[in-house]
Amino acid sequence: MSRFTKVLIVAAVFALLFAGIVYAEGSDDAEPEAEEPASQEQVEQTAKPRSDERTYLWIGLAYGSGAVDKITLKSPDGFIIVKGNNKGWKETEYTTDSKTLTITASGGQAVMTDENGNTILSSLGGGGYVAMSAAEDPEDRLITINGSKYRDGATATVTGGKLNVINVVELEHYVRGVVANEMGYSYPLEALKAQAIAARSYGYKSINKHKNYGIDLCTTQDCQVYRGYVSEHDTTDEACKQTEGQVLLYDGKIVETYYYAYSGGATLNSEDVWSAALGYCRGRVDEYYSDYKWAVHYTMQELTDELVSRGKNIGDVTSVQVTRRHSTGAVAEVTFVGTKGTAKYTKSSILSVLGLKSFMFAMNDSQFVWSKDGQAVVTDASVSVLGANSTGDDLSTVYVIGADGDVVKSSASDIRITNGTMTSMPQGKVSAGWTDDPVRSSVVYIAGSGWGHGVGMPQTSARNMAQLGFNCEQILKYYYQGTEIGYLADFQ
Repeated sequence: MSRFTKVLIVAAVFALLFAGIVYAEGSDDAEPEAEEPASQEQVEQTAKPRSDERTYLWIGLAYGSGAVDKITLKSPDGFIIVKGNNKGWKETEYTTDSKTLTITASGGQAVMTDENGNTILSSLGGGGYVAMSAAEDPEDRLITINGSKYRDGATATVTGGKLNVINVVELEHYVRGVVANEMGYSYPLEALKAQAIAARSYGYKSINKHKNYGIDLCTTQDCQVYRGYVSEHDTTDEACKQTEGQVLLYDGKIVETYYYAYSGGATLNSEDVWSAALGYCRGRVDEYYSDYKWAVHYTMQELTDELVSRGKNIGDVTSVQVTRRHSTGAVAEVTFVGTKGTAKYTKSSILSVLGLKSFMFAMNDSQFVWSKDGQAVVTDASVSVLGANSTGDDLSTVYVIGADGDVVKSSASDIRITNGTMTSMPQGKVSAGWTDDPVRSSVVYIAGSGWGHGVGMPQTSARNMAQLGFNCEQILKYYYQGTEIGYLADFQ
């Protein structure tokens, strides 16, 4: 064998040895080792916690004197436990597979347990924790709170050993639960849109309104009427959708958009009802109002008792009188004269002391009847009016006793009496022939028009404007002077 051949053989041996070493160490052609799949626990640990940076409101469903002993929450998608505030929330490390949760009060804290009785959290509301529906799509986040259906989530705080029940709801979802309650879903779309913008603005401006109970708003007319998911309707949802994120601005700031049912012919300045003078809430004659008539009566003894209950002891009330009106005709002051002194009431106290529906009213020493054309008629000696129950309380049906003694049963809206003293309040003004004389009879009769505090937008007037072709922006600007529509996103 030649030397050259030996060299070739040695080289071949080394080449084979090198190839084996490379293969053994894991060449590109080597079989990879099988990896074990990640456990469910590892997946959960690496999943990014969910969060939401939209505006949320804390709505008190039952609180204070209405607080409860137990809260039951249910969600078909289960729950995630989040921690948040009005600016949104973030998922926490607390987890549960339970679709039913129970909250009870213990040691001054709200304690949350799952359906097996295991404690999930021993301090719920105080730490900002919320049981949120686990549905991925925000539109699918539905829960029941003590049997009633709401959107998003729930929490609770404790007052006096009782639970304050709280629905934690995203602002747009909240507005959907308000509009159908505050304005009928059969109203024109532009009126509903005006209501949606007003409700959204008022909701945002009312954050922390009832912070003593750990909530922003209640569910009554003291705030806005809210009943959750069951209130939603296609027409009101459409109004909310078309105005999503829109709020009302005055001088570049979101405003408190006060509203009510019927103006009675005129709106009022905010300071004429409350204390603060709001530049966008100026009194005006309401060209688009719908009439809503009402009547009440009180004995002088009842008025005496009412004043005493309010700490005003002026002796026996002997007379009551409207002593001042605003330029629109709305009552500005009522004066009571008693055997020991005098008491004057202004602003909202007028309505509360007399139990009235609006500031558009007149007083008399005999019964009022609303005639067919909407004017108030004061009966004279030849005509008497009794209620259907013979007390005069109910004017929906009345008996008219004519001068000849004949008694005729008739609807109040059909009655026209020509021998009485005619009075009216067209477009918010008391007729020129009416004088606010003191009433000294044993019974004081009061008749009026309108329903509500009189500040801001009358909802029935908004409806009437929409029916005449006005859009939501025109409606809002008519009742909130100097305002413009803006977007909430600019303030978040």
